[in-house]
Amino acid sequence: MLVSGLIVSQAKADTTPEPTDTWRQVDPANVQIGRSYLIVSEHGALANAQATIGTPGDVTGDTQVGMASKPVTIKDGLITSEVTDDMIWQFGLGANSAAASGGLGEGPGYSVLNNAPGDGGGKEPLRRESSFNAQHAPLNTTGAAINGNQQSLLLHVLDEKEGTVSLYIWGGNNQWNFALTGTKDGYTAKSKAASTTSAAQLLEQIKESPALRLYEPNVTVGTQHYVMASSGENGEISPSSLAGHVWVNDGDDVTFTFKPAFGFEVDKVTVNDEEVAVQDNTYTIKNVTASGTRIHATFKAASDAGELPFTVYNDIFSVGNVTTALIIDLGEGKAANLADLNADMFTAAGKSTRLDGTTTIFDGYRNITRVYVNDAPEPLGYISPAPGSDNLVKDTPASGRYIIVEFEFWNANGYTSGAMVSGNLQNAFSAILNYRINVDRQLKLTDGSTITPRFTQSAVVNPALDKFVPDQTNPGGTGNMDILISIDESWKEQGPLPLFIYNHGGGRGGPAGDYFAPMATANGAAVLSKRQLENPGKYNAHIIATQNHSNTQANNEAVIAYVEKLVAEGKVDPNRVYMSGFSMGSMYTLGFYSRNPEFLAAIVPLAGGSLPTVQQLTDNPELAKTSIWAHTHKNDSAGTTWTTYFTTGAGASGLFANANVNVLDTNQAFNFPYYGYDWTPHETEAQVYSNRLGQSNASFRYGPSQEAFAEKNIFDWMFAQNRKGTTSSATLTGPDVVQTGATFDVIYGLQGLKQDVYAQDITVEYDADKLELVGQPVSVDSNKFVIVGTNSEPGKIRILGTHMNESVNNPNQNLFKLSFKAKDTAGVADIAVTLLVLADGEGVEAEIDGDTHKVEIRKPVVPGDFNNDNRASVGDLALMAKAYGKSSTSPDWNDVKKFDLNNDGTIDIEDLSALARLILTQ
Repeated sequence: MLVSGLIVSQAKADTTPEPTDTWRQVDPANVQIGRSYLIVSEHGALANAQATIGTPGDVTGDTQVGMASKPVTIKDGLITSEVTDDMIWQFGLGANSAAASGGLGEGPGYSVLNNAPGDGGGKEPLRRESSFNAQHAPLNTTGAAINGNQQSLLLHVLDEKEGTVSLYIWGGNNQWNFALTGTKDGYTAKSKAASTTSAAQLLEQIKESPALRLYEPNVTVGTQHYVMASSGENGEISPSSLAGHVWVNDGDDVTFTFKPAFGFEVDKVTVNDEEVAVQDNTYTIKNVTASGTRIHATFKAASDAGELPFTVYNDIFSVGNVTTALIIDLGEGKAANLADLNADMFTAAGKSTRLDGTTTIFDGYRNITRVYVNDAPEPLGYISPAPGSDNLVKDTPASGRYIIVEFEFWNANGYTSGAMVSGNLQNAFSAILNYRINVDRQLKLTDGSTITPRFTQSAVVNPALDKFVPDQTNPGGTGNMDILISIDESWKEQGPLPLFIYNHGGGRGGPAGDYFAPMATANGAAVLSKRQLENPGKYNAHIIATQNHSNTQANNEAVIAYVEKLVAEGKVDPNRVYMSGFSMGSMYTLGFYSRNPEFLAAIVPLAGGSLPTVQQLTDNPELAKTSIWAHTHKNDSAGTTWTTYFTTGAGASGLFANANVNVLDTNQAFNFPYYGYDWTPHETEAQVYSNRLGQSNASFRYGPSQEAFAEKNIFDWMFAQNRKGTTSSATLTGPDVVQTGATFDVIYGLQGLKQDVYAQDITVEYDADKLELVGQPVSVDSNKFVIVGTNSEPGKIRILGTHMNESVNNPNQNLFKLSFKAKDTAGVADIAVTLLVLADGEGVEAEIDGDTHKVEIRKPVVPGDFNNDNRASVGDLALMAKAYGKSSTSPDWNDVKKFDLNNDGTIDIEDLSALARLILTQ
């Protein structure tokens, strides 16, 4: 018989959907939990794949992420066209807990589930994402939702006679409410207003949206009952379904099979909470005559399994705290060979909850991108999304003590299911992470011995966050605030260091006592902490992340007193205190600055708040001494305001010492792992702390620092600011990575000078073992800066230059370029201004700080070059021929898969032909 979660064979139940010839409309009164349906509007059937929905005029931007629709043919009330698995949705029990109002919101609703995701789809319940200032909330099935109402769809009957319905997402009266709405581009969650809506407004939206009809397979069934089938970790029960319902014909028997993972065995099987005897890992429930019987299986480690500990490894990206890998420790003196491992032999799943231990954030499997070994318990970069991270190690060690199980955590559609510790960008909560690992075979060690492993989670780490400790600014006193602080111990050798204070956006402070909640989502403090780890010695500073800040002077005074104590202890340089914040945190930053400007050397407000007027700047000159770099999207609330402010307002008045703005055309981040991913207009935070300052896609830029810092990040600019006066220094900008043999330019300039400069004496040193200086330095603009003399030797060049015309009064700009050629030696090379002397119009000389630019030299990857002779030749063809016929199931696949040029899992004639073409065309 045909099966679609509805029909079962006479011998046993099965819930796997199969095609059926036609589908009939369902009476809304007959919709059942545990059944499978098609959801159809005039635009087509809802499908489990992501789509871009055009929404001009309805959001602060033109598109939103939604779900795809597939066309259907309806004839005589029946769907007669092909129905694919990604169109079939099982209705599980929802979790709506919001109070009903105005005829809406009654009951728990449905969790709408699909087991066959297409492009960008997942297996989580269909849900809405939070969205700022938008009538459309993004829809997806790829991430878990903390709020059950976000993943519960309620049904409202529009016309009983026509059988039309609406599915809607309910948050309660005057809360965030959306109707599932079909459009020509796909499905979206639409609201009547770009804010909270009443039940009456939601009803209007429901009536305006295209009506939905539900369809089921057009087959006749008799009386059926369901058995709820479930299992614990480390095994599965079959049959089952996403919602757990297994349908059985009245009076039939149903046999369940229990499938332990490798290294495990059946522990206990219960029926209606009573333990039953199992034979050959099966159990039959006889004569099913009523719904609601429950069968549950649990599994335990086999007696010969040996315990192996693993660590859950979290990493920081500008979007937040992300679980990127599991790291297995084989133990002291033990190691595994890379050749004996592959990703296919591992599965990994996690269950994450809030700190209460009961509110589920994520419960499911993670996609594994690669498995390799390392001698240290840390990842060697990340392979996906392509082309991978900047620190990706492709030639991983041949053996090592630690097995690194790397997860997919980002793709073209954003973070993947389970990747973000908090669940998604909008949910600021710490989490209890519980992961498990299974393998399908024994682990082989380098000494030839084997282990049947039982993996046990031993720790959860995040190197960037583990540096922080909770504290309070004024315990028990006025204006007290919870904070996290990271003290940079290098102050003991270097003396007082800068301090960076970051203020989270609204709703991202988390509950009281959850000190790390602000770090769970996008947070500049976490990003700086990671940059410190990536660039030892470059960003030495203390960091404070505030929590649930109050924009009052009492709060500010408590912060100031806390910092002054650090100053008194010799830890903090009071002239280098920086502050930034997003949205509500930006308003806090600007409020703090307006009341206490003398405390701050620089601020970076993001998407919110009011900047000082000309009158305020005139009345309080201290405001003008604080450097500013503001960022907002053109379509966000501050977009027009800040554009005007820096065009004809106080920002362009000349009163500021250093005021800059980037008004963004998009919120795209262009570096790993985003590669152009665009957030909604309000979400400026992640891209600012990911992009270089000149890399952002801006519609308007203003400010004296724009040119000098175009190739640097926001922390480079921030750390160059000093309350006593912006630090004067040279700047060197150029590519971060070049290939051997490549010629590249490094641009020299000045920043932070507030004096006339007539002449410069510059000494630049470089790594002569890796770099060759090509030719002479060339002025960027010879009308502004003239090179009058040079003297060079291998590894060093001295340059004398004079400023001309307006460059005398404005020396803070790019002045000349040096050309270098990378030699054949791979590695990191330094180019540094080691001595810089300036002279003014009176001949007075002053020595100022230099700068260092690091460039990584990489050997080029020649397609088809397997024997590392920098060409594709017959020698490479011979190596491929030796591996001919091997596939992804071969035990040495990790060693030979590089020959699979078309990535089809087999080394065959197509790969030989492709390599031959490469050889012949060189």
